[in-house]
This record gives sequence, C-alpha cells and structure tokens, in this order.
Amino acid sequence: MFDQRASGADGGGCDVSGGGGGDGTHVGVAWRELDRQVRRLARRRATLDAEEARLLVAAKAAEIHRHLGYGSFDEYLERVLGYAPTTARDRMRVATALVALPEIARALTAGTVTFSAVRELTRVATADTEAAWLDAIDGLTAREIEHCVRGHKPGDHPSQRPDPQLEPRTVRLQLLPEAYALFIEARRQLEAEVGHAMTDSDFMAVACKGVLGGGDATAAGNTPPHQIALTVCVECKRGWQDAVGRPIEVSPAAIERARCDAIELGRVDGAAPAPTQRTIPAAVRRMVLARDHHRCQIPGCASSRFVDVHHLRHRADGGDDQPFNLLATCDSHHGLLHAGAICIDGVPGALRVTHADGRPYGVAPPPGAPPPAVPAPPPPPAPVPAPASAAAAQVIVDARTALVTLGFRPQEAHVAVARAVAHVGDVALDVLLPAALRATAQLAPARSSPRP
Repeated sequence: MFDQRASGADGGGCDVSGGGGGDGTHVGVAWRELDRQVRRLARRRATLDAEEARLLVAAKAAEIHRHLGYGSFDEYLERVLGYAPTTARDRMRVATALVALPEIARALTAGTVTFSAVRELTRVATADTEAAWLDAIDGLTAREIEHCVRGHKPGDHPSQRPDPQLEPRTVRLQLLPEAYALFIEARRQLEAEVGHAMTDSDFMAVACKGVLGGGDATAAGNTPPHQIALTVCVECKRGWQDAVGRPIEVSPAAIERARCDAIELGRVDGAAPAPTQRTIPAAVRRMVLARDHHRCQIPGCASSRFVDVHHLRHRADGGDDQPFNLLATCDSHHGLLHAGAICIDGVPGALRVTHADGRPYGVAPPPGAPPPAVPAPPPPPAPVPAPASAAAAQVIVDARTALVTLGFRPQEAHVAVARAVAHVGDVALDVLLPAALRATAQLAPARSSPRP
C-alpha cells in the first residue's frame, strides 16, 4: 500500500492512493478527483482569457503603452504578458472580435468553450451566426473545430458547404542560413523566368512540381504535367486531391484546369481498373508544344517551365482537341484563365487576351478605377460544335468583340455567342451577331443588358 497526497491548485488536497493488485484493478482511486481539478482549471483559464480580452481592448483604446513609454502596444504585451508579436496580434484580433460577439464572449467567460475554440470561431462568426457556430462546435476537439471552420468566411452558416479556395494551409519553416539563401535565390530565379512576382502559393506549387517531375519540366518529354491523384465525384462533380493519404478538396476551376491536360484513370471504385487515357492525344500535344516553342503564349510571358496545354474553347462549350483550339500556357496563366481573371479569344497566331473587365492584357486600369473583380463563372452554355475552319473561328471572335464593344462583359459575350452558334451554326458575322444579341435576353436579368 502507498499513500501520496498532492496539493491542489486551490489549496485543497488531492488523494492519489491505491492498492497493490498486480492487475491494476485497485490502483488509482483518486483519478476522478484529478479530472475534476483539471476541468476546474480549464474553466478558470477560459474565464481569465475572457477577462484578458476585455482588458486588452480597453488598454489599447487608452494607448497605455504610450503612457508607459513603450514603442508599441505589441511591445507592451510582450513585456507584461510575455506574448511574442505574432501571439500578441492574434490575441488582440480575438479580443476585438469578441466585442461584437456577445454569446461567444459569455461562453468563454463561463468556461464552456476554450480560447482555442474562440480563436477559430472569431474567424467566421458574426452576431447573426455565432449561436449556430457555438452549437456546431459543441463537443468537438480543437483540431476538429479548425476543420469545421476551414473553408468558411465571416457570415457563413456552419451548414454551408466550405469553399476550397478559402482553405489556405499555413506552413512554417525553420531554415539554416545557407538553406534560407538557397530559398531566396530559387524564388528570384523562378520569378525572373515567369516574368512577374509570385505569391507564396505560386512559388511552392512550381517548386514542388519541379521535384515531383524530376527536375525541369521540359525534360519530361510529352507527359502531361498533372500527374497528381485527383478524384472527381461523377454525381456532385466535387473533386479532391490526395496529399500523403489525406484528401483535400479543390475548386471546380482546379478540376477543369487539370482536365485540360492530364491522364485520366477512369473510375477507381469499379470491379476492374479502367483503361487510362490522355485528355489530349500524345501526337496532338507534341505538335502544339512544338508549334508554341514549349513556351507560354500569353503576351509578355516567357516562361517555358511546367507548360500546360489549354483549351481555348472549353470542352463544356463544345471545344475539342484540334490544334487550333489548343495553346501552351504556363502554370500561373493557366490558373488565371480557368479562374476567369483573364480571357482569351481567337486562334493560335491571332489571339486576343483581355483582363476580366475587358482591358487588353497588360493595359493599366483607368486612374481611380477599383480593382477589377474576378467574374463569377457563367451558366454552362449549350454544347457547341467546333468551327469548321479558322475563318469560322474568327467570326466567333469578332462577334464576341462586338458584344463587348456594345457594353456586355466578356463572359456574357462568350455565353451569348456560344448559344447563338448552337442555333445557327458557322455563319457570317451579319447573321451570327443578331442571333447572339437575341441570346443575351436569355441571360439572368442582372446580366441581360449592356453595362452603362
């Protein structure tokens, strides 16, 4: 027998005793008291976090750091509370958000939710949705709450489907000086090759593709660059990319982009494996890359690394794999095309590239104009037969250009002309344009008239 007493945090004793049964059945009779004390401490810590949040808001409003001679409020928090700048800013973000979230603030004060949970909830909850979010995370662990919140924006209801584009993953790296120098130099070199600054996500995607592809993409021959495991549901059309055994949902634009130039395995849940097939025949892909000199064809881009083959007219619009409908694009511009940030019309050798607001590619927006928003994807047009010739394709381009000149948005013009071609086929411009104008009346009311 043994008897060991430990002092509790509130001064009360905690009896940890037990008998010497070799199978452990009589050992640890005080574990319930230990659990009670730990839970009491958790509630007390949450209450202190709520009190700290209220004090932080008041202290910053009073500019307490100035009265004490500190250079910033972050410095004050570091010296008084021991918070590093990143932690201090996160704490301050949560404290400020709680002012407008009374129910979450009360739950934290009562100790029914932890600060870790509140930190995630304040990223998405508003006064109208905070009650629903509190119900949604009831009983979840901190990791489960992170997953529940991921993919949502402020104001979203927890029952809404998450948006994969709102799910950035944070990666923290600790590099030795020589590795850090290589990291900086590699980024500068890639940016020089693509001709523009790259986001962290763009740089890591290109760098990782280089490793997975065995180095320079141009040495990989005629193999499509999308050798990732991407699973698409045949019913709901949602897609997931495998990442070391974990499926991560990707956007519809990412699925469409991958299908432009990939190898498809077919169904993977059948009784037998389906034959693999390329989305673009190997001979056609080789011809297009040679024609475009293995280089991105967007004006001003000289990138020749990780080049995709893009469909000028998407398959959903009736596009096919004929060479005049295919174009070499770099990884970055291919993503912009499928996201709708830039538009491209015409045929190889006679291309017209514009920004989402209709400006020619590379032309600065008018002074004082707000940044152009990426347009929402248009409704799927009816299947359109591929034009019989380059001349017919040029008529389609001219019709779209005419609609944009009349004030329609590029995406509206694209949909209207596609619907018109589905009815009248490959005809002269004087026949196609009136049909396209009639098709604009079939769009949603908000999109059925030219812009003022």
